[in-house]
Amino acid sequence: MKTIAFLPLTRTNWPIMVRLATTVRDSGQGHPVIILSNPLMKSLSRDMGSNIESVEIGEISTPTPHATHDLPPASVVESCLRAGLQGVRRSRMLTPLLSWHKGRAMQRQLCIAESLLRKLQPTAIVVSGDRNTGIEPAILRAARKLEILSIIPPSAFSATLEGLFIARRQNPAHFVTHRADFKRQFPNQWRHDPMSGEDICFFGVATTRAYASLGMLSENPWVLGGGLSDWILVDSTDVKQRYIDLGVDPDKILVTGHPDHDALSQNEQRKAEIRTLLYDKYQLDPARKLILLCLPNWAEVGLKSWEWHWRESEILCRNAVKQDCNVLLSLHPSQERARYIHLEDSFRPLRILDERLAMVMPVADIYLTGLASSTIPWAVLSSVPTVIADHYPEKDRIHAGLPGVLYVPEADQLANTLARLVGDDTYFQALRQRQQESANRYGTIDGHATERIVQALLNSSFRNGGERLAHAA
Repeated sequence: MKTIAFLPLTRTNWPIMVRLATTVRDSGQGHPVIILSNPLMKSLSRDMGSNIESVEIGEISTPTPHATHDLPPASVVESCLRAGLQGVRRSRMLTPLLSWHKGRAMQRQLCIAESLLRKLQPTAIVVSGDRNTGIEPAILRAARKLEILSIIPPSAFSATLEGLFIARRQNPAHFVTHRADFKRQFPNQWRHDPMSGEDICFFGVATTRAYASLGMLSENPWVLGGGLSDWILVDSTDVKQRYIDLGVDPDKILVTGHPDHDALSQNEQRKAEIRTLLYDKYQLDPARKLILLCLPNWAEVGLKSWEWHWRESEILCRNAVKQDCNVLLSLHPSQERARYIHLEDSFRPLRILDERLAMVMPVADIYLTGLASSTIPWAVLSSVPTVIADHYPEKDRIHAGLPGVLYVPEADQLANTLARLVGDDTYFQALRQRQQESANRYGTIDGHATERIVQALLNSSFRNGGERLAHAA
């Protein structure tokens, strides 16, 4: 029986990885093992039960560059130390030393990863991506050395350049504007950011050099599938073409659909039942439309301060409850309910959902969110007209031009846009119809996406000639 290893990294991709591992086990064709590489994954695994094997590896992951970006300094001394550390990171003279230091840590990671894979002997390892930091690059490099296939499932949607710049333009360690030597040596590792005027490196200079020295550097980190992975599985032919346009080899991409598409399919069939359950549980008015609200997790991922985050979140909440509608708020997996519960008192009749977004989406009438979100395709597939707040300086218009997806460039225009959707039923129905006609861009809702993904995991193989790309068996 084939062993398939899984390497989840975040709260967002954890449920998808567990779902795929469970399906592998239930198929009777494979033995799944989940690798627990950080404290969060270890804590989440406690609720997984004992039916799926898991293994722990040491805490060797490095923090993300923006992990402490917006934490207030405890003192002036701490602030000065932090500024000094940033200065050290930017210093050209110390870059070789930093690269050497990072390289030593990565070499230890590589030894641990290789030892773990030799022990598990998986046929394939399912990874969250091929451009993350921490243990993942070492796992990918070790898998390549040991001839173990590495596969990215459809658990993330590759952001635009603007989306990737949002975090990096706040961290001078990524600036290479005046590093001509670096840009000549690593032409695929940097891009120009028009908003900041800086040339920005994906990983940072020292990290890039360390990865390169160990054969762990992604050839094209600006897109999922541009690195050491063998396969990338995607939602639809539209997403496949988008990745090809961003530089991914087309022979590396397999269209399977997304695991969450199956949940949408199942919940679409239970739409009347779910609607009754939600309207009873949250005491909603059955005569009014339902606005499903999703707040960006700006502060949770360190992109913005909490002050900014709350101000912008309140703009979305305020505009939602202005309408003569029911309003349900769905929190991102990284957002703690206790931190947001005060919004129920501040913005009545808003209620915070207990249920997963994929369960509620098919019964929503309007979807409201801020900036881009990987859940917007769910709304299109469910024929739910979508309003995206787009008044932020950052722009990430992945879904621009898609019928039924409305980008609102000014905050004071949100209320009127929502009011038209609520009050003009002809306009509302026309948007829904146009979404139905364009939904195939995001895949097929047939309830078999997870099955197709698992079969790809179990049956993948290397291409002829030993080339490190996979194809459907």
